[in-house]
Amino acid sequence: MANKKLERFYGFFYGWLVAFTAAMGGFLFGYEIGIINQVFTMHPFKTTFDIETYDPNTDTYTKTGDADDITGWVTFTFLIGAAVGALVVYYPCNMLGRKWTIMLGGVAFMVGVAMETVAGNIATLYLGRVVAGVGVGFMSCCVPLYIAETAKTSIRGRLIAVYQFMITIGIFVATCVNSLIIKFYGDSAGDSEWRLAFGLQFVPCALMLASLLALPFSPRWLAYVGRDKEALAVVSKLRGKPDTSEAVLAEYEEIITAVDEEKAIGEGSWLELFIDPAVRYRTFLAISLQFLQQWTGINIILYFGSDLYAALGFSEDMANIGFPLINSAVNMLATLPGMWLIEVIGRKLLMTVGGVGMAISLALVCVFGEVGSSQDTLDRLGIGAITFILVFTIFFAATWGPVVWVYQSEIFPLRHRAKGNSAGTVSNWTWNAVISKVAPLILADINYYTYLIFAGACLFMAIFALILCPETKGLTLEQVEAVFGQSPAAGRANKSSAAAEVELGELAGESALSAPPSQREETDTSAEQ
Repeated sequence: MANKKLERFYGFFYGWLVAFTAAMGGFLFGYEIGIINQVFTMHPFKTTFDIETYDPNTDTYTKTGDADDITGWVTFTFLIGAAVGALVVYYPCNMLGRKWTIMLGGVAFMVGVAMETVAGNIATLYLGRVVAGVGVGFMSCCVPLYIAETAKTSIRGRLIAVYQFMITIGIFVATCVNSLIIKFYGDSAGDSEWRLAFGLQFVPCALMLASLLALPFSPRWLAYVGRDKEALAVVSKLRGKPDTSEAVLAEYEEIITAVDEEKAIGEGSWLELFIDPAVRYRTFLAISLQFLQQWTGINIILYFGSDLYAALGFSEDMANIGFPLINSAVNMLATLPGMWLIEVIGRKLLMTVGGVGMAISLALVCVFGEVGSSQDTLDRLGIGAITFILVFTIFFAATWGPVVWVYQSEIFPLRHRAKGNSAGTVSNWTWNAVISKVAPLILADINYYTYLIFAGACLFMAIFALILCPETKGLTLEQVEAVFGQSPAAGRANKSSAAAEVELGELAGESALSAPPSQREETDTSAEQ
């Protein structure tokens, strides 16, 4: 009895440890977001790259005519690099394995960071941003896939959501570190301030690379390349049970069977993602959900929040340090209830509630947030706007932030999973880049209607999720196949929960009659990846 309890504890602890270690890739992306928002407030950075000019006679800084364009490109180049990385990651992911591909992304990120840190002209900075972005693109696509292939069905959603949680931790840590740099290390006469901000990214990246060496390979990938004994050993280690146990052997056999079937059918092509009736609707969902996630407007707050807070009339310290710290902390903490709720109320309801909550919050920001408020109206308008920006952040962090990544990783069949995840992730980075490019222009001439546009987008997202997204909570990947069917038209996606439960109940009953006892006792997601 004691040994069984120890095995269960080890399997539980090790599964979470693997997820958090792999999700360090998300931490690096979050750290980058936290950095760039505050680097844009550093005068030495802005004078180095012609975002503003300094007049020593009057000790004043003047914004250049190209300022909005340059800041947009600094963010845009990183995100385009990430989109390219997500597009091509499929090849190393299958050839080298998920683990080595994540590490390859980490190495690319370090090279890009080095270029950012030593940049003396805008071209070098742009190139460094692209290279770092490619690394993050690798990790953003491969990390959720790796976690899905090592997680149990019962906590699969929570473990994949760890990726989003680590993004928020990265944003918070970077905001704290850079707030200290701004407060105590600011030097208007030199450029060490912003170079230190960029250079410190080496520390978490090096820690991630060292930690990844200790992680196992994906058992599914090991089986795919013919390393069956290693695959069995990894399954045993992940579950905390001996490799002779019935549960481990059953899961191992399921992995081998799934891999053999995939090899017999062949890998799905990129074209099939869009023309195959069995998968094109899922591709539509993955691309659309990632597109809609970006149109919440969250990244305008994350990338350019300091400018937004300053426009509301707050002091420089509050705009550059105070509110970014508060918002990043709220973003991080609000992700935790989302990680719990995703396996309680499900993906569909969480996205629906989140969309409505964000829409209401942004509508109220429209009411309170008169940009360029005079000081006498600041207390009445600015505080109200900030409050509902934070409420908006809570809804995003608990719902659309993590859920989209989880949902995308679950809905594709085995032979299309890597490419399907890549297609959805490319959508995320592409629209992230587009919004980041237009954000400075939006902020330069922002008004009530801007918030109303994003509020309308959030309301549309809620309706989209409610009508078009089948629920996947608590389902094995075979059951997800049953929900979508071989011809997943909108009609099937829209069928009621009751009808879905009847169908899945019949499927479970048939499986129970034919499956051995060990398979009925435990079903693991990694067997299906």
